[in-house]
Amino acid sequence: MRTYYRVLLVLCLCCSSLVTADAKDLQLLFMGDNGHHRPAERFQELAPVLETRGIRMKYTDRMEDLTPEVLQQFDGLVLYANIDRIEDAQAQAVLNFVSAGKGFIPLHCATFCWRNNPQMVQLMGAQFQRHGGQVFGTQIAAPQHPIMRGFGGFTSWDETYIHHLHNEQNREVLEYRLEGEQAEGRDREPWTWTRTHDKGRVFYTAWGHDQRTWTHAGFSNLVERGIRWACGADLSSVPAFVDRDAWSVPAMTEPRRDVAAFEYVDVGPKIPNYTPGRQWGVQGAPRTTMQLPLSVEESMKHYVMPQGMALRLYADERSFLAKPISMNWDERGRLWICETVDYPNELGQNRDRIRICEDTNGDHVADRFTVFAEGLSIPTAIMIYRGGAVVQNATETIYLKDTDGDDKADLRKVLITGWGAGDTHGGVSNFRYGLDNWIWSMQGYNDSSPQYGADGARKSADSFRQGFWRFRLSNTDPPEVTDLEFVRSTNNNTWGLGISEEGLIFGSTANHNPSTFMSIANRYYEKVRGWAPSDIGTIADTHLFRAITENVRQVDQFGGYTAGAGHALYTARTFPQQWWNRTAFVCEPTGHLVGTFLLRRDGSGWKSTSPNNLLDSDDEWASPIMAEIGPDGAVWVIDWYNYIIQHNPTPQGFKTGRGNAYESDLRDKKHGRIYRVVPTASAGADVQDQLHDWQSLTALDSAGLTAVLRHPSMNWRLQAQRLLVERAAVDAVPHLVKLVSDPGVDEIGLNAGAIHALWTLQAVQPDGAGWLSAAASALQHQSAGVRRNAVAVLSQFPAGQQQLLQAGGLIGDTDSQVRLQGILSLAEMPVSAEAGRLVAAAVRRPNADLWESDAVTCAAAVQAVPFFRALAADESPAGAPLSGPGMRTAAIVAEHIARGRPAVAEMQELLGGLKTADPALLEVVIRGLADGWPKDHRIVATKELEASLTGLLERVPAGARGKLLQLANLCGSKALDAYAKEIIESLLKVVADNAAATEARVNAAREAVSFQSENAEILNAVLSAITPTAAPELAVGLIDAAALSTADDLGKALIERGTVLTPQAKSAVVRVLLSRPATTTAMLQAFESGAMDLGELTLDQKQALRAHPDRGIRAVAEKLMAAGGGLPDADRDKVLQSLLSLCEEQGDVKAGKAMYVKHCSKCHMHGSEGKAIGPNLTGMAVHPKHELLTHIIDPSRSVEGNFRIYTVVKTDGVVLNGMMSGESRTAITLIDAEGRENQIAREDIEELVRSRKSLMPEGFEKQMNGDELKNLLEFLTDKGKFLPVSLDRYATAVSTKGLFSNDDNGPDRMVFGDWTPKIFRDVPFLLTDPRGKSVPNIILLHGPFGPLPPKMPKSVTLPLNSDAKAIHLLSGVGGWSFPYAQEKSVSMIVRVHYKGGEQEEIKLLNGVHFADYIRRVDVPGSEFAYMLGGQQIRRLTVTPGRRDVIEKIDLVKGPDNTAPIIMAITVERN
Repeated sequence: MRTYYRVLLVLCLCCSSLVTADAKDLQLLFMGDNGHHRPAERFQELAPVLETRGIRMKYTDRMEDLTPEVLQQFDGLVLYANIDRIEDAQAQAVLNFVSAGKGFIPLHCATFCWRNNPQMVQLMGAQFQRHGGQVFGTQIAAPQHPIMRGFGGFTSWDETYIHHLHNEQNREVLEYRLEGEQAEGRDREPWTWTRTHDKGRVFYTAWGHDQRTWTHAGFSNLVERGIRWACGADLSSVPAFVDRDAWSVPAMTEPRRDVAAFEYVDVGPKIPNYTPGRQWGVQGAPRTTMQLPLSVEESMKHYVMPQGMALRLYADERSFLAKPISMNWDERGRLWICETVDYPNELGQNRDRIRICEDTNGDHVADRFTVFAEGLSIPTAIMIYRGGAVVQNATETIYLKDTDGDDKADLRKVLITGWGAGDTHGGVSNFRYGLDNWIWSMQGYNDSSPQYGADGARKSADSFRQGFWRFRLSNTDPPEVTDLEFVRSTNNNTWGLGISEEGLIFGSTANHNPSTFMSIANRYYEKVRGWAPSDIGTIADTHLFRAITENVRQVDQFGGYTAGAGHALYTARTFPQQWWNRTAFVCEPTGHLVGTFLLRRDGSGWKSTSPNNLLDSDDEWASPIMAEIGPDGAVWVIDWYNYIIQHNPTPQGFKTGRGNAYESDLRDKKHGRIYRVVPTASAGADVQDQLHDWQSLTALDSAGLTAVLRHPSMNWRLQAQRLLVERAAVDAVPHLVKLVSDPGVDEIGLNAGAIHALWTLQAVQPDGAGWLSAAASALQHQSAGVRRNAVAVLSQFPAGQQQLLQAGGLIGDTDSQVRLQGILSLAEMPVSAEAGRLVAAAVRRPNADLWESDAVTCAAAVQAVPFFRALAADESPAGAPLSGPGMRTAAIVAEHIARGRPAVAEMQELLGGLKTADPALLEVVIRGLADGWPKDHRIVATKELEASLTGLLERVPAGARGKLLQLANLCGSKALDAYAKEIIESLLKVVADNAAATEARVNAAREAVSFQSENAEILNAVLSAITPTAAPELAVGLIDAAALSTADDLGKALIERGTVLTPQAKSAVVRVLLSRPATTTAMLQAFESGAMDLGELTLDQKQALRAHPDRGIRAVAEKLMAAGGGLPDADRDKVLQSLLSLCEEQGDVKAGKAMYVKHCSKCHMHGSEGKAIGPNLTGMAVHPKHELLTHIIDPSRSVEGNFRIYTVVKTDGVVLNGMMSGESRTAITLIDAEGRENQIAREDIEELVRSRKSLMPEGFEKQMNGDELKNLLEFLTDKGKFLPVSLDRYATAVSTKGLFSNDDNGPDRMVFGDWTPKIFRDVPFLLTDPRGKSVPNIILLHGPFGPLPPKMPKSVTLPLNSDAKAIHLLSGVGGWSFPYAQEKSVSMIVRVHYKGGEQEEIKLLNGVHFADYIRRVDVPGSEFAYMLGGQQIRRLTVTPGRRDVIEKIDLVKGPDNTAPIIMAITVERN
């Protein structure tokens, strides 16, 4: 590729006379080379941008072009290369060129060029010396310089250059770098500067290592400015630039020294001690020493926060009678809190309260406390509405109101019932009034079936769990819930919600997901029959936090967010501007901190990173659980203040309470604090808090409330909006229209007043009367946030929808969020040709990301027929064939149409419109229609429909003709019957053809069976192709095809065929037999008759039988298993105790491996064998046998709600089992024990049952005898000569994501072509599969540079429990290692812990053992192993000084600036 660029660009230079340039354009020569900075590629990133700005550059890497004759053709010379030497004549040509008044623009690595000529070094202004690398911004030093006027700087990942040999003569520094390493004696590095040289000018910037900077709009803007200045051109045409993504990490306050020493008390073995590991709830010996609680004043001293901020106390336990668990404000600015004694295990004791906290004297400290309501139990959310409070009271949502003015509730109304509360930390939380005038909330992993509405007209919502939901209240006294919507599933127990000023929805969950984005609501996916939304996982670059103390006790996700409470965005204006509307606060009580998550755009989605904390304490009782932005612009924080935070699993030796939390008398019931984090400013000797002014809203009229919609705090704006809506303030319409019509924006490009006004208008005048044209005009607003909300509001009613269609631009907005909302609005509209045309155009848009593609699919389903008509007519300007995502959309929409039971006229309209469609599109549509057609839906084809079907036969690809015939039969047409026999014979011929590819044979079998599913002859023909010599993938594929049959003899045919099959194929047969009651009954009869052996069933298959939804099948199965001794004992602990003696016995490794292959490989990897569904068992030898036996015998001992098994019975009788990974009102997604994802439309579900059992089944002791179990344990703990250590429990980073930048597709990734085990120099290495970009798979240690390394641990401990001749590591590389850092400094220490307690430290040096990862660089102490694209990984061997048993090793980061990488570790035994 580099050669291509060089040839192409040199040809451009040589043929420059052929290029006609505008006389006004600047002409520059760009000098590059073939070095590692890839100048030719960088040129291609910058040159097109500058060409549109009137700057034309010609590329060369020929030093021979530095002659007076060539240079005189140009206005300036750009240098971006690593060329060591310049000949004297060439140097003189450049110097004369500049002296004569031309421009010289050296960029980045240019200061390491031409080092042999001191005059060239002097011309540039300095010489590069060394660098690190990280994300950083700069400080502008000369804002009035012509180059810097209107330039606000930018933030990017780049190398942190340090220069020397500075030439300060005639030099003016424009920017300094403050972050990162500095030169000795300096606290800032000159970064961008200008020089003059006789009549000429020089512009230099150190920005520009790779595409992350070169493609940044700020870089091209700066370079354009520098070029124009250096060439003496006018700078007035250069647009101003402000980088809204810039983030300057604030320095934190130093820990205070005026603190008393912590005091401790011995409480006995009451403090659970969970150990790091992938398995949830693994325990060590209990701890016995507990820190005593601190006073409020003393505890406050232990918090650190960003400099320029202060922590203020608002209220504490001296004014409460219980612990505050939630809070919110009313329109008077009073704080309402939920306080609880019952949490977590005493639900129903009704000792909890709602308390109003008020500051009556203006000192920002609560001094009046009023108990508003009592008799509650575990109230977890509160929001003020119509003068009362909506409260989540565990199993019910209630409305409380004071009707006589004494601030005590005397009205109580139940709004919603049916909330699950079996686990009290898996319930409802975070009531928040939304821009859309709904109340938003989060639901944890409890299963709930909400019921709501007026008495006598109660409504039932579909059951749901863990995710976003919202509800709407009537404008009556008291209110009723009129609508309730489950918005979107999250991937774990959920307790965090945030809404941006544009109305974007964010959240957080427990365990590994501190930040997530709700991109598209379920209601859009629910418009597509039979389709389920994809999972919305984390958007955070890491789940890890950085605490200031090591005293962190957690159950799992060690060192990371395991609670993830809250995700409130900073939506006020007292904090510095970089915080506004782009930072979210996530509390982690186990880490004693409030984390700050910085949100960044990622297409139509978002990413987040946590550059710093907002609050952080080393007080072990400090437990922030909620952080919200108040009317005053401060961040208000609830400190739960409790030494015991953990809820479950129940530790050994403890009891489980009623709230599913373990019982402990150490749980505090009385402490709790409410703080405010406020920015401060110095005023002389005083420090003043910077706060927003606000006043009670109760006395304001409509005009006054409308004015408050401009208030700098979103909290207060929403209060005013809510009051206007509650009052149905039609008289506010003219004032609101004026706000909507305001074209202005604030410093971050928002017009919050216009956004609030739009939604207020939609609520008070829903038909658009008096404001429709203003809202339509807002579609052209310069603020993308206003445009997005204008689209959302107008899509709510017919006149607004018509305005959207007339306005155009719905799918073409330059802002991805506006474009996404525009596409979704098409899914809200009635079916029309214009809407279908727009969706068809959207589906052809290149480079659409996942969310935009999903939105297009939702809209296409609504506009299905006109959408297909537009596609077939190729009305799009591009006329290009559909992309993969486009074809996916077409297939889903076709199935959607079929599931809707289309009438003859609809089918005629659809198929008639496909006459000219591309054959590939035609095939996709035909398949989708046939696959989605309900089995009981029949129509009678008209002559017109039959003619259309016949016409398509000649156009559809041959492989889809079977599907077309199937569709014709479903449509009641006999027109194609004459072709049926021919097509079936051709399909079965492929099935029987041993020379055909496996995929072709399986697809043909599926086509044949599904074409005539009741035809027993076709079924037998397919099964006859399954022979004992058939490849496993073919046999399993044909068995799956047979499962599509509805023939009466399916069960019998499968059982007969199963007698000659391999174990893998037999297992597939059993899976199919288990999928339908009729075939399951046939299988049970085969067990009774001896035709099948019950022992052939795997444990999960036995578990499925024992939990079968059919009571009769369940009874027969239990009877058979009991008779055969295969029924597991329900007392798992008794079974475990009876088998523990096996752990002391010696087993047979070879026999144990056979047990693994037979019983475990289905879900677990060991070495290169098995499937990666459950934890990888390779490296289990470092764990003791009794620990492994516990997990084998009692897998459900500690299973969270989101890992339990679900059973689904479909309407066609098919039975499926698995973990639920997502759900909507119309579909759910299950993942079965073999890792297969099954999306199931709710309309196809007859029954849905949730078990309390883990997906891993019980009863291993019934599958194997004591000797076999002993052998399995021996195999799993066998160390052999080589003992690979699995890193999946200890990995800290995902190597397929950016390791040293925020770019997940850049060069700073370590990606193997596959993740199977590797053997290098006869040493086996086990790699951890990152499963795309989702699972941490390498150990990255701490480093000071970049966004990720500072978050990484400084040490990682791995258990070995083995002797070691040598420890081999796939490592030897790091970020900012040699040759970038030249010093032979200590990069990593391997600290060896021997069994007797002795330790040994082995130091590994940069430049000796470690080299940089980015390309192959050899060092003497490690050996090159693999090239991973452009990156290297090396083999590093450490030799312990003793041959004794090593209990564990610590990988410890050395004191230098490198960031070591470890991808695999293998112990070579003595």
